[in-house]
Amino acid sequence: MRRLVAALFFLSVAASACSSPGAAPLEIGAIYPLSGPQAPGGREELGGLRAALKVAQDTGVLKRPVHIHVVDVETPDAAAAAVDQLIDRDHVALVTGTYGSTLSAAAAARADQRHTVYWETGAVADAVTQGHSWVFQVVASGAMLGRIAVEFTGRQFGRPRATAAILQVDDVYGDSVAGAEADAARVAGIQVVARIKYDPLGYTPAAIAGQLAAVNPDFLWDVSYIDDGIAIWRALKARGESFVAAVGTSSAFCMAAFGDSLGAQAIGVFAADKPDGTIKPDVLSPSARDLLARATKAYGGELTIPAVAGFVGGWTLFHDVLRGVRDAGSSSIREAALRVDVPLGGEINGGGVRFVAGQNVRAAAVVGQWQASGVMRTVYPAGYATARPI
Repeated sequence: MRRLVAALFFLSVAASACSSPGAAPLEIGAIYPLSGPQAPGGREELGGLRAALKVAQDTGVLKRPVHIHVVDVETPDAAAAAVDQLIDRDHVALVTGTYGSTLSAAAAARADQRHTVYWETGAVADAVTQGHSWVFQVVASGAMLGRIAVEFTGRQFGRPRATAAILQVDDVYGDSVAGAEADAARVAGIQVVARIKYDPLGYTPAAIAGQLAAVNPDFLWDVSYIDDGIAIWRALKARGESFVAAVGTSSAFCMAAFGDSLGAQAIGVFAADKPDGTIKPDVLSPSARDLLARATKAYGGELTIPAVAGFVGGWTLFHDVLRGVRDAGSSSIREAALRVDVPLGGEINGGGVRFVAGQNVRAAAVVGQWQASGVMRTVYPAGYATARPI
């Protein structure tokens, strides 16, 4: 079934890529979770990447044919193996992916070992780029998300002798965000009274809720995935726990499933993440506003957070990197990526692109809040805000 899914994606992308006669095709690998618990986000992010390719081809930005070889993965070992498969069997010059941080960390490390460009469109763990020369992370890092969560909390709800608890999954994603939160809290003068780690595959929501209740913090910064994030929040509500502010991060609290599952129980909760397609036009350049309209049409509907991330990653790749590469070798692609310089507001998420040690230092990050049942609105930073915090 996975081979069939991959084949169908490959055929649909290759068929849609109109090209100039005689141009040598660009072979690109794509590693995403298309089955398993991360599949919804993986499919949306891949859809954003495919939409970027369509816009690049339709507007004449990229005239060469592009073959995207898609591999469905669910585990880090499978992600690393997929890199070898794509390089050895499909002869790709670069690999893109992966939505999930644990998948990305494994795939990026293997691609770096093979001196092949790895282009991360959605995963946020800082470990994805650390120590690597061939890896580029287009989206906000976990450290960026952690810092904006603390920055927002302090500016909006700061008080003398404020306390906070950090709850995190025990993996590279959790460590990236929570580590940045702990560092930022020290700078902001907020005392972290507990940093609780748990295994997302083996945890007891009621026990975690009890641990948080025992320290009674003013603020909760929660780095969870979707299923465990919902289960733990339900356990907190069942105990009647409340906080001055609770701020989650990208893999749970911002997702529609969080608001849909919890309904009224989600109202008031904040989430630090990447922007979605409902971004405030004021933060976009005129060309980015036009591009957002094209992206939405190519995607076939409202752009979710993963879809926007996939599009921005794809557009940067097709428009700013591959367009000027002649030999399509990995070394040439890497050199072109290092030259990318897109100002803030130039991408459809309001960010820009400039890579420093593989990380896009102009990536966009925002804080949203569930303000009604199933309704999240952006509340921070001010330029992005479509509503005031409640």
